[in-house]
Amino acid sequence: MGAGGDGGTETACIVPRSSLDVVSADGSLFLVSSYTDTSVLAHTPKGALGEGIYSLFLDAKTGRLTRLATTALGPNPAFILKHPSLKDVFYATTECIASEGDLLTLKLQQNGEFKVLGRQSAKGKSTCYVNLRPTLDWMILVNYWDAKLSTLPVGVNGIVGEPSEVYMQPQADYVEKSQPTREEHWKYRQRWPHSHCCVTEPYGGESLFVTDLGLDKVFVYELDSSAGKLRPKGEVQLRKGRGPRHLVFHNTIRCAYVINELVSTVTMLKYNEHSPSTSYQVEDADDPEAILSHFQTLSTLPDDFLNEGSILRHADSIDNEEGVWKATSHSSEIRLHPNGRYLYIGNRGHDSIAVFAIDQMDGTLTGIEVHPSGGKCPRNFNFDQTGRYMVVGNQDSNTLNSFAIGEDGMLTETDCISLPSPNFVCSVPTSAMKDVAFNE
Repeated sequence: MGAGGDGGTETACIVPRSSLDVVSADGSLFLVSSYTDTSVLAHTPKGALGEGIYSLFLDAKTGRLTRLATTALGPNPAFILKHPSLKDVFYATTECIASEGDLLTLKLQQNGEFKVLGRQSAKGKSTCYVNLRPTLDWMILVNYWDAKLSTLPVGVNGIVGEPSEVYMQPQADYVEKSQPTREEHWKYRQRWPHSHCCVTEPYGGESLFVTDLGLDKVFVYELDSSAGKLRPKGEVQLRKGRGPRHLVFHNTIRCAYVINELVSTVTMLKYNEHSPSTSYQVEDADDPEAILSHFQTLSTLPDDFLNEGSILRHADSIDNEEGVWKATSHSSEIRLHPNGRYLYIGNRGHDSIAVFAIDQMDGTLTGIEVHPSGGKCPRNFNFDQTGRYMVVGNQDSNTLNSFAIGEDGMLTETDCISLPSPNFVCSVPTSAMKDVAFNE
């Protein structure tokens, strides 16, 4: 990809602002989770310990951020999701490899803090992703450490019940048999399966796609809503040694984009809808007829950046079948801009956001820029409700940075505030802000 800013660029940040004088009705609410106990994580963040979930306001006129409230939750709140029809109901997971993670049902209160309405075990460790079905009656949780997928019922009031099923990915019983340490995990990222996300394809809304970083595969499921059980439908083998982390579908072009964490690349896959089959389908992405077929792979890093230690140079070697870690930089999050014209990817290590333009005919990508993230280790980011701003959580520098998004998709930094170990950034629809006192 074309040249961009130097990795590791730091910006002097303003101390957190808490005065409500700067808050106006023209803006967006952001919820940012932070790590509270790094000793029980699969990885080792370098930032300060946080308290839980922080609510912040982004002024759409200036792009400036204001911290509003803090909700003490733990351990390690991570993925945050808003219920799409209940304006004040949210969900958050907790990440822990020492014990099972939890799914928290939360209510946003007028002061910007959360009240815990319910807490359910995820029945797996390091719970990293939430998929709420379009029918709003079932939820699938992804557990990274032991590659378990848990299916939980969701009531009409948004409260989540106990899991009806826990499905373990093939070969994931290694965790229960061998009890690996996180030191082993750091060295061998692909010694056992690591499910990382679960996404519903948007064209029919029936199939669930689960990326597995450890197996270099995408698994396909359907949900039996009457029983609350996942039905495995097939799997797609991606190119080995890449470590697929997250996947997003384009809303109108029938394709998907996968970030490959271990080698800092993005792969564009064509989506080929299949006729219903009663047999389990085993496919390879290099087959043009596969449900997800490989079409393009690009680096998320500048052309002149040498990603020392990358397993890419050993990907075809028999002595690296378990994914010897670690590269200088590795990708984190992938987000499709609401207008469908741009794709953004975080680079941890190079400390940047890669920007790609999307061809509106076939979905192929063209690199535009690699922009400094404003801090260290951009683990997560999201757009405001207008699509004109992006907020980036730089985990290891304890900073939250905002950027204006130009018509050409390029980024311009507008603000930076301090916030401990930000690990997930949730953008809140304006409908959820109407009853929050600080927005009146």
